[in-house]
Amino acid sequence: MKKCLFCGRSAPEVKMTGEHVLRRELVNQVLWEAPKSRTEVVRRYADGVPTEVSREIPQSILDQTLKDVCGECNNGWMNDLENRAEKTLVPLLRSEQVVVTSGDAEVLATWAAKTAMVRARVDADPYTVPEEHRTHLMNTRTPPPNLTVWVATCDPHPSARTRHYRLVRELPGTPILQTDEDGETWMVGVETPYSLGHVTTIVINHIELFIAEADSEALHTELVTTLDPTSTATRLWPAPNQFHWPLPPVLTPDEIDDIGSLAQPIPTANNR
Repeated sequence: MKKCLFCGRSAPEVKMTGEHVLRRELVNQVLWEAPKSRTEVVRRYADGVPTEVSREIPQSILDQTLKDVCGECNNGWMNDLENRAEKTLVPLLRSEQVVVTSGDAEVLATWAAKTAMVRARVDADPYTVPEEHRTHLMNTRTPPPNLTVWVATCDPHPSARTRHYRLVRELPGTPILQTDEDGETWMVGVETPYSLGHVTTIVINHIELFIAEADSEALHTELVTTLDPTSTATRLWPAPNQFHWPLPPVLTPDEIDDIGSLAQPIPTANNR
């Protein structure tokens, strides 16, 4: 049975609702007009006879929804976070000259972390966001450990988009020991654990957000060291600081993709 990504409850205790990766109100307020869907022709078979059927599918990943969040979370703390974040987001999206305080930066980083967690669930398994990270964000309204957020100014993009790069790393093996009735112990194998993580980029108008998250400190350190966009982006989390917007330099979409792809993701058809 499907459980809420954040509170872990399921029906009939809670009702699952459709959650947009990017809230509709935000899209309608600040994004330029762009096609909301495209027509795709698919071939289906009925009684062995092929037929072509047209269907409308979302043009952008941010137009998609997923039913992995309950109504109480969606309409409660997540809605509060969206409302708080939009006060900072909207001027940045419009490239207005503003001062972003450390408190505003913390809210923006929390919103980016939440959005990346929802975005990560859009793709097929493995889901790279550990349960304790989602619970931490819900309970504390701050990003969890082993998660870093950067922000940068970018060339205006005609529509919101994301890139999601999933990663898996093999960790040092742990010997599997077996002891017989005489008390002798020997190794019968090696347990090889894995660490999962992701790098997610979010581009909306003039703002670009990088989120690097992992379930282990080792993989998170690797991601931060590999990406290190600090020469072109400002770190929002951890240790948020005040900054002036817009930030120099201005990144192009290709430069943004080049930074994200440095993480060497596992092959997936859903990096879009």
